[in-house]
Amino acid sequence: MGILARAIAERKATQLTYDQVADFIDGVGGGKVAGVAVNEKTALQVATVLGCVKAIADGCATPNLHVYRETEDGGRKKATNIPEYRLLARRPNEWQTSFEWRRQMTIHAALTGAALSIKVRGNNRRVQELIPIQPGQWDVRRVSRYEVRYRCWDEFGMIGEFGPDDVFVLNGLQWDWVKSMNAVMLARSAIGLAIATEKSQAAMHANGLRPSGTYTVEGTLDPEQHARLTAWIKKQGGPENVGNPMILDRDAKWYSTAISGVDAQHVETRRLQVEEICRGYGVFPIIVGHADKTATFASSEAFFAAHVKHTLAPWHRAWTQRMDEMLLDGSGPLYAEFDTRYLMAGSMKDRAVWARTMAELGIYTRNEIRDEDGKEPLPGLDKPLTPMNMNSGTQEGKTNEDTGNA
Repeated sequence: MGILARAIAERKATQLTYDQVADFIDGVGGGKVAGVAVNEKTALQVATVLGCVKAIADGCATPNLHVYRETEDGGRKKATNIPEYRLLARRPNEWQTSFEWRRQMTIHAALTGAALSIKVRGNNRRVQELIPIQPGQWDVRRVSRYEVRYRCWDEFGMIGEFGPDDVFVLNGLQWDWVKSMNAVMLARSAIGLAIATEKSQAAMHANGLRPSGTYTVEGTLDPEQHARLTAWIKKQGGPENVGNPMILDRDAKWYSTAISGVDAQHVETRRLQVEEICRGYGVFPIIVGHADKTATFASSEAFFAAHVKHTLAPWHRAWTQRMDEMLLDGSGPLYAEFDTRYLMAGSMKDRAVWARTMAELGIYTRNEIRDEDGKEPLPGLDKPLTPMNMNSGTQEGKTNEDTGNA
């Protein structure tokens, strides 16, 4: 029995990954930072991480998602007559809306590096549902040089093993083509220091902002006196005793051995950690409510526009290319697109001036401007206008409506 048990133990040991061994050692894959465990759950308890992840997830879930079909004349039309349109734009599974599913998948990808949903197909092999799987309940492994398998399970047991065509995967940063890098682990130093700083400051407030120190008295204390004095000193601490005088006898003295919150620069450290975490997630600090005194309304508006271009655009591209290739017809006429015009729209006055200028100069047709505003095209507005001072004068006898003149 001893040989058999040892053989089983050796076999199980060879199957453990580095992260699994680290879990047994310190309770978190990859260890601790500044004395605190850093993983996906503890990271979300940091307000900055939560703000960054929420900004990215909401930026991918809030815009309307449409499936378009390219037309023969080079235009496009919403493909509302295919089941994939409702699947992606309205209800991807029995329990979630498109907004909820996209936000959940983006949160998984932003935190753990990848998100996975199982494709449920109908009799015609078309995808009918997308079932998201929780992080930590699926993995991917190579079975040959260019072949992978996805294994999924839940609290009820093994769900199954799937090929790449049977799952929808949203990847974050990738080091290779199989697995993604865990964003929390990449930014663990900044996140760990932020958690440690918050705990340190919370402990100071719990002690009534009184620093630790040394209480000295004349003479020698026996064990009983030492225990009684220690208990008495602890009772004097806490926020409920702030401001109460401490009466000392036996020529007692208090020597502070800790620095104050001001000396520790808690405020400066916490501000720096906000910027460090935002830098790791590629989110501008002003998006999570962190702005310095130099920020103005004009600069804030520029930051909001930059957020769409530099933070959300890569995620939108990751989403749409995955949907085009893994859920739609790949290189065919169908493609998915986020409607982000409301995120980039200016004031009503600026939009009106732009629309009139583009239409009168003939750069945009009036239907193209209606499309930019999210409105359906109208008959007779597909011709660009030609300004009167740009007319060659060869079309005499025709009205402005016939020639498209402004």
